[in-house]
Amino acid sequence: MDSTNPDHEAEAEVHADNLLQTSISLKEKVKDKARKIMHLPEDPAQREFSQQEIFADPAFNPSQVLDQKSPPKPDRTSRESVSDGLKDFKYLVAHPRQVMRSKATRVAAEKIGSARHPFQAQDHDRELIDAHDTLAHVATNIDPGSGVGKDQVDDACDRVAEVESQRESVQTAWILGRHVNRVKAIHPIPRPEQSDHTTIENGESRLQWEKYLGRLALFHTQGFTSHYVDDFESAPFDLEDLARIIERLAITSAPWQAFLMEVRNVYTWKDPKCTAKWAVLFWSLWYTEHIGAYFWFWIIYSTVRSKFQPTSVERIRDSVTRAFDRGSKVQAWGELLQQHGKQDWIEPLLDDMGPLIQRQLGDLADFLEVLINFHRHERPNKTMASLFFFLSCLAVALFADMAFCVKLVWFILGGGFFVSFPIASRYPKYRLLVSHWRLMFWDIPTHAELAILQLQEKAVIRDANFMEFELREPDESAQDYTTNDEAHKFLVHHDMEGKGELEISRSGIEYSSNVAVQFWGFSSLSEMRKSSDLETEKTLHNLRKLGSRSGEILHFIFSTSELKLLLHPADRNRAFNLVLAWSGLKWQSLQMERRRGGRDNLDTAIKRAFQ
Repeated sequence: MDSTNPDHEAEAEVHADNLLQTSISLKEKVKDKARKIMHLPEDPAQREFSQQEIFADPAFNPSQVLDQKSPPKPDRTSRESVSDGLKDFKYLVAHPRQVMRSKATRVAAEKIGSARHPFQAQDHDRELIDAHDTLAHVATNIDPGSGVGKDQVDDACDRVAEVESQRESVQTAWILGRHVNRVKAIHPIPRPEQSDHTTIENGESRLQWEKYLGRLALFHTQGFTSHYVDDFESAPFDLEDLARIIERLAITSAPWQAFLMEVRNVYTWKDPKCTAKWAVLFWSLWYTEHIGAYFWFWIIYSTVRSKFQPTSVERIRDSVTRAFDRGSKVQAWGELLQQHGKQDWIEPLLDDMGPLIQRQLGDLADFLEVLINFHRHERPNKTMASLFFFLSCLAVALFADMAFCVKLVWFILGGGFFVSFPIASRYPKYRLLVSHWRLMFWDIPTHAELAILQLQEKAVIRDANFMEFELREPDESAQDYTTNDEAHKFLVHHDMEGKGELEISRSGIEYSSNVAVQFWGFSSLSEMRKSSDLETEKTLHNLRKLGSRSGEILHFIFSTSELKLLLHPADRNRAFNLVLAWSGLKWQSLQMERRRGGRDNLDTAIKRAFQ
């Protein structure tokens, strides 16, 4: 049931060619580095065996990161255990409410602590610090004249590169395994027809020109705007998704928390010399009317500095030895309290304000991730485009008349109020297309988009035959450089057809059961979803057939059909990432659309958020 759409295949070929060009444009040592970092043997005969170890990379096997257990607690003697148990029992009898409150606090603290990004874990930081310390040690012992010690320096450099690649794989695995549950392939948008936007009113046909012109604009600009169009107007409120968004905010706001702490140190005069320096700078800029120019200068300077002076290892070393204690208060509106009573007000409030708050928090998390990736030069060409815009703003602020600058600022604010804000509020699907903040950082990826791109680049590097880039001898044929088609199989269960097998190869997706064998090419794949039906008895019954106590659902949506399978959680993440890596399609990370009703919506969401 493969769909052969020429536009879809052409777009897939262009996207795959871009990925290949990205891998070819790496540094001159990409061949050796890729073989050492990705463990690719030089012998093509050994290459097939190495490809079977693809799941040794956490990027392709997120369960290595998601299933890590916390370190065991130190053993205690039986006497200590009995003594502590008696003390706990006596305190429980005397203060039952305090015990329940303390228990809830500990559970919440454990959930918040376990949500910390593994990319920032101290074990990975220590490993990176050790690698840099080794490199610094061998670099001081090298003899420039005789070249003694160059091998040790090369080995130390390779170890640093390998550790950094491992950290990148862990980050990719964490983002795709925990924060990406639904992706949608970006296919070409067909040209709109006027008949599709014509309505009949009072016997007369009327063209909805605003919708037609909007779709026509999307058609002509789909090359760089299609991935900014959301899938639905407003996702239904769900505490599980809200918990993930808050987790993303906690991770991505870490640099801003440090910045705010520095600002607090300035206005509290913790260091009088530093505060005096900033005061002199501010009043000088105020007197010369260049506060706005300094803002653009600071953005450009900090971004360029991060390019030529990356994050110091000493900063990571200091972060390992420090412990931060941050707190925040969240306040909600209580307007529905009098209407629904003291006990039944929270669910109507969440139904009314939940989708709006969730969408705003999601956009805020995306924007903070974009800022981090912009500052880190994750996509250098897009960062340079944004820097060119900031340079233009700096030039206008420096050389243009201040009256003109103020007039220009008010023009931008007026355009946002009368054009951008109405479109964003009436048509939330297109809010990012008219966002002033997103326009300044156009096409710079979020963490989810960056993780998908990094996963595809890893697949291209792993699958690339580096001998294809070398000159061949006249007597060598191209058949000597062909590689076998790799495929991976997973045990699955289908609601209607029972037990089956899912096979993912570089050419497509194949599902086989006792009933039939079906194959879909990647060009016909439109969407993938991760979901779980933990409430249904049918799911629990199917888990026994899979020989597992836990299972998750992977939902494929093709152009002409759908496929919904039950897999082991680790296998589902592996299959999901393999399709992302091997499909060669351009993907868009979307929020799950869960349809629940009644009070079960709130109860189920709480269970999912804290399970």
